[in-house]
Amino acid sequence: MKTNLSNCIKETLSPKINSDYIFLDLPYYTNIGDTLIWKGTEDFLSNLPHKCLYRASIETYIKPNIKTDTIILLQGGGNHGDIWRRHTEFCLKIVKDFPNNPIVVLPQTVYYEDSNKFEEDFAIIKKHPHFTICARDANVYELLTSQLTEKQVLLLPDMAFCIKDNFLARYTIPTSPKVLFFKRKDKEFLSYNFSDLLPKDGTIDEKEWPSIDEDLLSSKVLRYLLKLYSLSKKIGCGRLGAWFINMYAIHFYMPNLLKIAIKFISQYDEVYTTRLHGAILAVLLDKNTKFFDNSYGKNSGFHNTWLKEFPDIKLISNNAQDES
Repeated sequence: MKTNLSNCIKETLSPKINSDYIFLDLPYYTNIGDTLIWKGTEDFLSNLPHKCLYRASIETYIKPNIKTDTIILLQGGGNHGDIWRRHTEFCLKIVKDFPNNPIVVLPQTVYYEDSNKFEEDFAIIKKHPHFTICARDANVYELLTSQLTEKQVLLLPDMAFCIKDNFLARYTIPTSPKVLFFKRKDKEFLSYNFSDLLPKDGTIDEKEWPSIDEDLLSSKVLRYLLKLYSLSKKIGCGRLGAWFINMYAIHFYMPNLLKIAIKFISQYDEVYTTRLHGAILAVLLDKNTKFFDNSYGKNSGFHNTWLKEFPDIKLISNNAQDES
């Protein structure tokens, strides 16, 4: 079933990437879920015959000089809307900076608390003649097709499903009879009566992503490099500084976070998670998984679109009474 999801991405998305491309909005921050998306995207792209001409995060982005047939890929995730605003503003900037290039936003959950802001953003996006966005669940697809044509919107699962099995196996460790309660700490957290829903017996570890619970050395190094980068721009060495940070993030920071994440999840026999990518990584590692919704329905939307038929994952309803 996991293979079906990765094949869905390959069959639907590959025709859209028919020339060399640049890949933007890389996650140079501590949310490992977005790093899993990044890795899945890189594994997917590695099977295509086209070249990546440039990679950058929001912080290190310097507008490149590219041909009009170069495709612009924007990292997927759950950050398009008005909750994690800087990612949407970056997308709008790219739309304005490259009016003639094909733009593909990889699978996203789109959510707006302010409907007027939704209308304003898509009034800008609709002016772009070659814009495609991938909806990460059926609810988002319906929302996006209220503004864009069906040709501009693709319904696709999360890019993390393209992570190769041999990479996951490389860092998987033996399982012990423990339960993980994976509890997010940010503004997407939705409160449940968790004491009634978690197991009563056995060892339960309540944790966030290790990169959020701990100040990892790799994160400290990245923060330091970003500070140096701001100084390098003042003395005219910004391009060199951005290149160095990109190399560090691609070859050291991302692999380190992925290694930590796989070891973190693989040690548990059962996972209760409030994070979408806690559930996705648990599914990829064949864990028995219980899944709580987030504050605006991202988790339930993804589960109901893609994971309902998976036997080892259940979505726990917010009425704390039943499971679906």
